[in-house]
Amino acid sequence: MNTKKSKLLIIAMLYSIITLYILLSYNIVFAKEAVATFVTYTGQLSPAQLAVYDQIYAHANAYDDSMFTLEQHLTEDDFDLTINYFFYENPELYWLDTSYKYALNASNVVVKLQLNYLISPDDIKSCDALFESKLNAIIAQAAALDTTIEQERFIHDYICSNTSYDENAPMNQSAFSALTSPTTVCAGYARAFQIACNRLSIPCYYVTGTSKGINHAWNIVNIDGKYYNVDITWDDVISESQNKPAYDYFNKSDAEFALDHTRSSHSMFLPTCD
Repeated sequence: MNTKKSKLLIIAMLYSIITLYILLSYNIVFAKEAVATFVTYTGQLSPAQLAVYDQIYAHANAYDDSMFTLEQHLTEDDFDLTINYFFYENPELYWLDTSYKYALNASNVVVKLQLNYLISPDDIKSCDALFESKLNAIIAQAAALDTTIEQERFIHDYICSNTSYDENAPMNQSAFSALTSPTTVCAGYARAFQIACNRLSIPCYYVTGTSKGINHAWNIVNIDGKYYNVDITWDDVISESQNKPAYDYFNKSDAEFALDHTRSSHSMFLPTCD
């Protein structure tokens, strides 16, 4: 092989190596960015907290109302985080009350838990049929629309059109109240929106904090790769006062929400909405 061909071969090999390195670098950066934008409440928990989280889930699905011993003993702060994150991520467990009892040992560590339920075991089957029927009707209509934002807007409008705010609404902390009855509160609005969006593969978070000086719940939703704040409660209140659909709190940035919304410490790690 002559010198000229050798030089060309070396240059070609170097070019291939450099190109491969650049492509791999892009893939690595992309992977890191993808991981960084995908967060969950459970992802913030320690192994001990996750063990308790899974235990709560099992007992809730078994409709166990006994005082059971935790597999891992947690400080009150760690337990508070665990059970709140459990409620935030499981809106489908509409029959579970967000109130509960727990027991401490002599070291003030949480060792036992008792869950409370909103529906009797005898009524679960009929309530579940009603809940799924209402939810599936919304999903079927939304799924027929062409774009993700149209689907999201349909869910928003449906809940606003069929629900009113009432602090005395029964089961008002659950998605059940917003989907099967005419009244609910912010938690019901947010959980109903969350479960409907998630069923349509639209990533949606339940967010807690304060708004206009009171404890409040709303949502963060991912539409076409971007995160937005959505507060159906306030949109519904405004729409009813104006007698027309309102979108004052629909798909807004953190800067816009900061005027009257503040996230709680539990929800501070959720994605930013630019």
